[in-house]
Amino acid sequence: MTVSAVTKVKNYSYVGGLMRKFISNRCCLGVLRFFAAHPNSRFSKLAVVHAIDEAGSRLEVEKALDQMVEEGILKTNIENDTCFYALTRNKIARQTVLNIGMFEWRDWQLVLEHI
Repeated sequence: MTVSAVTKVKNYSYVGGLMRKFISNRCCLGVLRFFAAHPNSRFSKLAVVHAIDEAGSRLEVEKALDQMVEEGILKTNIENDTCFYALTRNKIARQTVLNIGMFEWRDWQLVLEHI
């Protein structure tokens, strides 16, 4: 097995592990689905919180954003003292997030039962 083949296998299992971690949390799943619906856009923290916030879960949304930045799923860009979030350009992670966005909420209920 070549080095590039091992790297590809490692990246797939690494990203798969991250996705399992994120989809087991409803708030993280909401953030992933939001960015899958808007893959080429960037949003301020306030915009994401207002789009995802269901019942006063602002702190959970902010924590989910921080976790995804730390893991490299989202990237940040600061302009005029405002932090903007966007989906990563990493092809494997980006495609995984886009695939996650194709499922409806009712499909995720079935997935989460089996994790």
